[in-house]
Amino acid sequence: MMEREISRTRCIGDDGSPLVVIDYQHVDHRQTDNGERTYPGARRSALANGEAVRPLGDGIWEVIATGEVLRRA
Repeated sequence: MMEREISRTRCIGDDGSPLVVIDYQHVDHRQTDNGERTYPGARRSALANGEAVRPLGDGIWEVIATGEVLRRA
């Protein structure tokens, strides 16, 4: 199983600092009789530095460790 980046979103933190939220998705590539197939799996979001975030709604995320709220820039 691999993980691929599916999007990057520029955000602004509570203190006005610029941040980037990256969305990742686990994928599994398998060879079948009909060729290679890709099976998408679970998704996760993190800051560019690897710190975990959770989506709260349209264009809003929360940094799990600190509770800081991020908004799409």
